[in-house]
Amino acid sequence: MRSISDRFLLVILFSFILLYTAVAQVTITGLVVDLTSNPVSHANVLLLRQTDSSLVKGTITNDNGLYTLEKITEGKYLLSYSFTGYKQVFGRPITITKASENLAIDKVFLRRDLQQLEDVTVTIKKQLFEQKIDRMVINVAGSITSAGSTALDVLERSPGVLVDRNNNSLAINGKNGVVVMINGKVSYMPLNAVVQMLAGMSAGNIEKMEIITTPPANLDAQGNAGFINIVLKSNPNAGTNGSFSLSAGYGNKENNSFDVNINHRKGKFNLYGTYSLSRTHQLQSMYFYRKVVIESQVVETSTNSDRDPLRALHNARAGIDYQLTKKTVIGGIAGVSDNKWTMNAVNNMSITVDSQIDSLIKINNKELNRWKNYFGNINVQHTLKGDSKISADVDYVYYNDNNPNDYLNNYYKGTGTFLFDENTKSTKKTPINIFAAKIDYTGKIGKKVEIEAGGKIANSAFTNDVAVAKFKQNTWKNDDTLTASYKLKERILAAYTSVNIMVNDKTTIKAGLRYEYTTSNLGTATKKNIVDRKYGLLFPTLYVSRKINDNILLILLIAVELQGQLLMILLPL
Repeated sequence: MRSISDRFLLVILFSFILLYTAVAQVTITGLVVDLTSNPVSHANVLLLRQTDSSLVKGTITNDNGLYTLEKITEGKYLLSYSFTGYKQVFGRPITITKASENLAIDKVFLRRDLQQLEDVTVTIKKQLFEQKIDRMVINVAGSITSAGSTALDVLERSPGVLVDRNNNSLAINGKNGVVVMINGKVSYMPLNAVVQMLAGMSAGNIEKMEIITTPPANLDAQGNAGFINIVLKSNPNAGTNGSFSLSAGYGNKENNSFDVNINHRKGKFNLYGTYSLSRTHQLQSMYFYRKVVIESQVVETSTNSDRDPLRALHNARAGIDYQLTKKTVIGGIAGVSDNKWTMNAVNNMSITVDSQIDSLIKINNKELNRWKNYFGNINVQHTLKGDSKISADVDYVYYNDNNPNDYLNNYYKGTGTFLFDENTKSTKKTPINIFAAKIDYTGKIGKKVEIEAGGKIANSAFTNDVAVAKFKQNTWKNDDTLTASYKLKERILAAYTSVNIMVNDKTTIKAGLRYEYTTSNLGTATKKNIVDRKYGLLFPTLYVSRKINDNILLILLIAVELQGQLLMILLPL
């Protein structure tokens, strides 16, 4: 039976290779200039569907007016170019097919938007994408293209952000390790659970998103890709108000979503709450074929995979703010989420050697992946003299992942004669507890210097209990080589300070220094101290922003990491 097992592994390998190579992945590049052929930096470049002008992907031009749109799949598109003070320009239609190669667009010219009006009304309209000194800002609230979308949809269209819905992962500029924040607070849930939460979050509740590739000193030095900060809308109006949305659709199965938010402000109290439900049910049918030569034999593999996945995601949060005094506000927020994903799949595989059916494999797979999350926060903010503020936050987060899998593998000869079956199941339970507290200070020295300082402590503990068992002789027997229970405890102490200096109308300097001390210990009941680390790191950063003219903003970043040696990186953005 070894030949069957080896070929079965080849089937799985080739199927995944085919899955990721069958889709067109085209890169579009181009140049945007004004009528004097000077580059227009930080212009918005939007890739729109030709059929309905819906946004597919967006980016901004660099200091040289160049732009790049990566991983564009099959379809018919239009390109839109815009910048404050210039008329919007649409490019010629573009068609991408499976056979398409990387596409270089002809130079695009933007013309100044000069109008003479008898009556002038000043309206401030933010560009969809804005480049700041240390981050990219996506103004979701002012974008009609975000209507009816989810937070994950908006991220999928954003510059430099890659969303992998199959693996529930995010990447910025090709790097993994993204940290997601909501209203400036780190979401301590695992990234795959956060991605699923964003898939059920309505873009209508979002004011803006911030893509931070090199974190300033006041943000944690975790991850290697950066931060995504989602800023939700707030309503300062008195009284009771709210909104809700409901959507429903049917493809090969039903899909629906519902979200509601309410805000009540009266006197010193402000009460608010949100609830959202997203239910996605879509049958998936896949076919893979691969032909290779192995030791002079022609091996062909065919796979039919019929999947029935269903996801139900509930998110709810409620909070209160109380104006204790004219200068002091105390608040609290609590929330819960339940993300249940189930799938039944039937996979039929055939292996043909030199045009003769060698073996057949049928796999029945049932999977449950359920994340439950509870969190609470208490915060206090006090205004000191002038515009100075001091704030404190205490957070507690608990979540639990339950992920059992069942596999029934049936093996047959090429003639259809049954050979044997394997019944395997796996379980994974991961409860996690996180406690974090921080204190921050912001203030000004004169009119041109802003300073920040703060400290933070974060404790986390989790257990990862994994077991694999096979059904033999009418009983389940654990596979000791694949069964273990790991426990991790980690503590991070951090302190930071930063200063922002407005040198003049054109030049800004932002410098910061962060220190983190980490202790972590990983082990099992039988094997202690598999990982036992204690270390401290310094993270200095320096940003220099210089406005050359109305079209060009030059940002110089100097990032230094001190870990026994000095490392300097200079990046023009």
